Amino acid sequence: MTKISIGNKVVLATFGAIISVAVATPAFATVNFVPHRAVYNLEMKTSSARSGVKGVRGRMVVEIDGSPCDGWTVNFRLVNDFRLPRGKKRLIDIRSSSWEAADGSRLDFTEREFVDNRPTQSTRLSASQKDGKVTLKSPKKSSFSIPTDSVFPIAHQMRLIEKAKKGILRDKSTVYDGADHKNIHEAIAFIGKPSKKSMTNNVKGNGVASLINDAKSWPVSVSYFSLNGKTPQDTPDQQVSFRLFENGVTGNLVIDYGEFSLKGTLSHLEKLPENKCDK
Repeated sequence: MTKISIGNKVVLATFGAIISVAVATPAFATVNFVPHRAVYNLEMKTSSARSGVKGVRGRMVVEIDGSPCDGWTVNFRLVNDFRLPRGKKRLIDIRSSSWEAADGSRLDFTEREFVDNRPTQSTRLSASQKDGKVTLKSPKKSSFSIPTDSVFPIAHQMRLIEKAKKGILRDKSTVYDGADHKNIHEAIAFIGKPSKKSMTNNVKGNGVASLINDAKSWPVSVSYFSLNGKTPQDTPDQQVSFRLFENGVTGNLVIDYGEFSLKGTLSHLEKLPENKCDK
């Protein structure tokens, strides 16, 4: 997650929190992930007087491709137009691309941030789950350690899918997504009862019905607490709730930053060609 200044407030832009994917490694062999592209329309859900945010409209695009043999690539873009006090506005544009090994052992991550169409910062790093080493290549070369029990975003979400399929209602994981450099989060997730309720009425795209009408899904809520290498804070950096499908698609997204929250409505969904593993 990346910190972004908006007026005098600091909020978080979601990356790993909304990526719900699965990889068919031996530990998660019952999960059948389908590569896809999803588009979400974003709008203000709630806002407190002290948030400094009067309104938000935006769009988020998540494209996930790969295979259980070659690993998974996630291309992500989040554009939000914030309406601030005294008629001011701020346009935040975050673009990232990541690759995660199929066994969850490695993460390569790049991100660029633009504010009012001007580039403000970029991040490029590689992280190893096996030895807990992160090599930061941009904006400044350095290296640091993360706990070896940390999981990357894809591995975290496939863990949630597997637990949901087994009827396990709670998960606690240490998550590192790379977007905020050294920041590590304790993610506490609660999983609700399964559902097959249709959501295709207002969703356009190729293969929508096969992706979400025939798939089991669960309501999921995840709270992210900053660890900062020590103990978790008292209140979460953010809370994310969504409907998680067994094939990796997500819908009914709500991102709660504490002083304001955003609602994400799935508007377009497209099934991408599946990459079969070579025999």
